[in-house]
Amino acid sequence: MFTILDFEFNQAFSMNNGKDMVNPKCRFEIIQIGAVKVDDNYDIVDEFNILIKPNIYPNIHPFVEKITGFTDKDFKYKPYFPEAFKKFRRFLGNDTLLGTWGYSDIRALFRNLTYYNIATEPMIIEYVDIQKMATQHLKYSKGGAIGLKNAVEAFNIDIERPFHHAQDDAYYTAKVLKKIAPEKLPVRIFNSSHLKPKKVQENRI
Repeated sequence: MFTILDFEFNQAFSMNNGKDMVNPKCRFEIIQIGAVKVDDNYDIVDEFNILIKPNIYPNIHPFVEKITGFTDKDFKYKPYFPEAFKKFRRFLGNDTLLGTWGYSDIRALFRNLTYYNIATEPMIIEYVDIQKMATQHLKYSKGGAIGLKNAVEAFNIDIERPFHHAQDDAYYTAKVLKKIAPEKLPVRIFNSSHLKPKKVQENRI
């Protein structure tokens, strides 16, 4: 088994003057973790979902609210990232390989983990880029990588849930992988030392 994950993010937004105050250590703050576990046949066997109270950027950005439907009040009693990640880590169990829709979620995970000192650099993450697999499998050529909704439609997957919700996007990502059904997963390696070299002990999540 391995775990396919997806995140929703918040970003800088000032309610007072409209100017973004970006924290360069973490430009995109994870506010939802959604994940599914798949077995060797790429069938979903378990699901995970947790909302995370924003801390770096306390107010939900209007664009984020528009595409996700989340508002500030949805996060009032939710845990902050360190506590939420502990729960996700328990869901991961012994899984060390992650499946994602693209590369950006892996990089954002690294930024959030190091911001909260949950892990230190350099960080090694093994992952499968299912977006890249779908783009190649469908021979998609309309401006680069295919979007998740377009891939779901191209594979004639039933649309049973909304998009732009981490748990549901992870679900659809797993459904796309099931359609591709590769004999062997093309494992990629994220190595944070390529972003910012440091001579410290290597960590794996």
